[in-house]
Amino acid sequence: MIANFSGLVRDDQEYAYETGVIRVLETRFVDQMHLNRMLEAKGYNAAFSLLHDTTYGKHMKDKTDFDAVLEDEYKYFLAFFEKSCKNEYVLTYYKSRYDIHNLKMFVKSGLAETELDSSMLSPYGTIPADIFIKAFDPEEEISLPEPYKTFNDRALTFYEESKDIEMLDIYLDSLYFRWRHELIKKSKNLFLINLDRENLTLTNLKSFARIVYFKNNTSLENIFLDSGFIEKSFFTEHFSEGLNQIWHYLKNTPYERIVKDGYSSVVKEGSFTLLEKLCENRMIDIARSTKSAIFGVEIVYSFMMAKENEIRTLRIILSGKKNNVPRKIIENRLPERY
Repeated sequence: MIANFSGLVRDDQEYAYETGVIRVLETRFVDQMHLNRMLEAKGYNAAFSLLHDTTYGKHMKDKTDFDAVLEDEYKYFLAFFEKSCKNEYVLTYYKSRYDIHNLKMFVKSGLAETELDSSMLSPYGTIPADIFIKAFDPEEEISLPEPYKTFNDRALTFYEESKDIEMLDIYLDSLYFRWRHELIKKSKNLFLINLDRENLTLTNLKSFARIVYFKNNTSLENIFLDSGFIEKSFFTEHFSEGLNQIWHYLKNTPYERIVKDGYSSVVKEGSFTLLEKLCENRMIDIARSTKSAIFGVEIVYSFMMAKENEIRTLRIILSGKKNNVPRKIIENRLPERY
C-alpha cells in the first residue's frame, strides 16, 4: 500500500498549458470562509444567494434550484476535462462511471418490468443514453455494446441465483471495476494505475462492511476485487469476524481510521455515511499530492476530483439548508477540502 502518492507523479510537458490553466482555476475554488458563511446563513435562500460571489454565479441568472446550478458547473468543467485530457484511456476511464450507472438503471428496469425513462439516465457516459433506451425496447434491433452487454448477461444470471437486488448492485460494480482497472493500465500512468488500486481497496472495504452488516455471504469470491492494496483473501478470511475487530489488522496503514471509525459507525448507528465520507477523504488526500507537480495528466484528473468534491460539499450544505438540517449535522457530513 502507498501512504504518499506524490512520488508517482511524472512530469509530462504535453500538459504544460493545461496545468497552467488549472493552477489559476484552483485559486477560484470556494474557500472555507465562504463555506462558513453559507453554513451561518439564515435559511436556504440566503445560503444559495452566496453562490453569486463564486464561479457558480455565472450559471445562476434566475435559477432558484441549486441542483441545476451545480449541474451546469459540472457540465462546464466536464467539457474542460474532455478538451484537456489527451489520453483516450484516461478519458474513457473517467466517463465510464456514467455508463455503469446507466447499465444499472437498464438492469433494474428490466427486472422490475418497468419502462426505462431517459430521466433515469446520465448523459455524460461514453455510450449515448438513447442506446440504453433502444436496447431496452424489444422492437429495436439494437444490443448494448461491450463490455456492458456481457455485464448485463452476467448480472441477470447472478440475480436469478441470489434474488438479492442490493447484492446485484455490488456485483455489477465488481464486474465494472475489474474491467476499468485493466483499462487504466493501458494508460501506462503509474499515478492513475495506483489511484485505481486505491479505489479498488476502498471499494472492497465498503463492500465488506455491507456484506457483514447485512449478513449476506452470497458469492464472496465474485464480489471482492483483485488488484487492490489489501489482498482479496483478507476479506474472505475475516468475513466471520465482527466489524469492530477488523481495524486491528490494519494498524499503521492508511486504512486504520477508515475501518476503525467507519465500521464503528456502521455497527452503532446502522449508517454507512461516515465510512463513505472517510473513503472520499482518502481519495481527496491523494489528489492533493499532485499540487506540487509541474505538468501531467494526473493534475488534470486530480483537478476534476477536486471539482467533484467541491460540488458534493455545496450540495450537502444547500440540501441541508433547504431541509432545515441543523448546522452541526451538515458539518459532520462535509468531506475534506482539496
